[in-house]
Amino acid sequence: MIDADPDTQEGPEAEPAADPAAGPAAGPTADTVGLERRSKRSIQTWKRAQNMQTVGLTEGAYVGRLEDFQFDLESHRVYGYRIKATGYFGKAGGVAARHLQLIGRDVAFVDTAASVEWGMTGRKAVEGRAWASAYRGTQAITRRGRALGAVQDFVLDSDGQHVTGILLHGDRLLPLDGRVHSGPAAVIAADDDVVVELSHEEDDAESPTWWARLGQALKMGGDKDEPGEP
Repeated sequence: MIDADPDTQEGPEAEPAADPAAGPAAGPTADTVGLERRSKRSIQTWKRAQNMQTVGLTEGAYVGRLEDFQFDLESHRVYGYRIKATGYFGKAGGVAARHLQLIGRDVAFVDTAASVEWGMTGRKAVEGRAWASAYRGTQAITRRGRALGAVQDFVLDSDGQHVTGILLHGDRLLPLDGRVHSGPAAVIAADDDVVVELSHEEDDAESPTWWARLGQALKMGGDKDEPGEP
């Protein structure tokens, strides 16, 4: 995410007149294209993003598939992604979340193929963090000890920097809005009211109305500001 430098912002000014000698204005860069895409705010489930083809934006080259991600249990910020190269014995690599530009409908973009560091052999455990693959199945309970179900999936923002919600078995959502604590052994919700039922009928799962309810529950509509940087 690219933020303007506040030290250089001195209020609105008139656009300078174009200099004919300067030649035609430059076209959109990769960064501006990425920002325009992210301005059309969307959300993504890890179920859909996992195994998604990943492309280096600078080279337009295929680098592998998203295989897993590691996130902070307290802030829910994503640290990085594990990427698997093509082929049954394809090598594994990692890319820091800051290099991920967009998780789209069909492909994910990293800023450049050189951002991927190859040679990962395993998923290293780090205190205070969790791998999505290992965190699936973690039980969610209320503070009073009532069982809510097991973690089934994760909701990510479209640029893949934060986990914004946890999906439980039974198609129920726990928005990560301060009322839910994700610990290493359990997910603890303040009370039953935190849980949002997403599917009203069996065939409603991941329909347009399901996605609308998900977006509304996470308060991530088009008028909502972007999440702040950690």
